[in-house]
Amino acid sequence: MIVLVIRTRRPFFRSRPGTILLVTTLLVAGTTIFLPYTRPGTLFGLVPLPAGFVALLLGITAAYLVASEAAKRIFYRRMMMGG
Repeated sequence: MIVLVIRTRRPFFRSRPGTILLVTTLLVAGTTIFLPYTRPGTLFGLVPLPAGFVALLLGITAAYLVASEAAKRIFYRRMMMGG
């Protein structure tokens, strides 16, 4: 998901990504979350995570995206000021 944040100077929620980037990002995220619930996932020894842990991971990911957006703004503000 970080790719969607760092790909542009604009806030990631105001800048529409290319279709291929968006679709592949969502496919990778979806596959990662749902693979343990599938037959191929069990063949590889994957087990589903508890719902509370998945919720925690989603919260951490959201916080990481917010922090990355803030860091990006600081970075570009300093670059525009010359250092």
